[in-house]
Amino acid sequence: MASASPAAAYQRQISEEKRDAILDAALDCFLERGFAGTSLNRIANAADVSTATLYRHFPTKDELFAQIVERPFLGTTPDARTDWPAGKPHTVLPDIAAQYARRILTPYFHPLVRALISEALRAPEMGHALEQRGHGPFLAAVRHYFEREHQLGALHVADPGLAAEQFLGMISSVVFWPRMLNDARRPSKAKVQRTCDEAVATCLARYATGQGASSGSDARGGAAR
Repeated sequence: MASASPAAAYQRQISEEKRDAILDAALDCFLERGFAGTSLNRIANAADVSTATLYRHFPTKDELFAQIVERPFLGTTPDARTDWPAGKPHTVLPDIAAQYARRILTPYFHPLVRALISEALRAPEMGHALEQRGHGPFLAAVRHYFEREHQLGALHVADPGLAAEQFLGMISSVVFWPRMLNDARRPSKAKVQRTCDEAVATCLARYATGQGASSGSDARGGAAR
């Protein structure tokens, strides 16, 4: 298949830059004025783009807000994946833990969730945005992973949904929720790593079978060091 022409590649780059500028401007506007107090015209002005350009990328304010919510969970680094290899929970679970911690530590994520909670009190449907477009798809991917590993016999997980929620919950309870009341409580890299290690060790100790069980012992030893 022929590669795109230099002109087409340049136009695509400009379009992506404008899209990112709109998302950045919209985030600032939403955090400052809330969802109801922010108009698409205001966002277009803040992003220094025309309203036609904004509507071409984001036809509605709801869609724009939803894409801001899902932004931390899209992942742009090479290890930001959800097609995890099968039969290797002792190597995959640390990857899942690290991905999740990194995503919920995105600098703007905490103030965004605060704004989202505030909007949800006024308009409950806004509260669905985080579940449907942000945290929810990642949680579903982890649940699907547990289901598959259970079917393969690498893990024994009677309730994959609960296991996924508890696994991510062990991380968010230390990495995310304390900062919701105090932005200064950002955990150190060492604490984030130890939290992820312990979550993996706990999960493997509970669910691993066969090779996974021995790997779980290694993980617990690594976390304790």
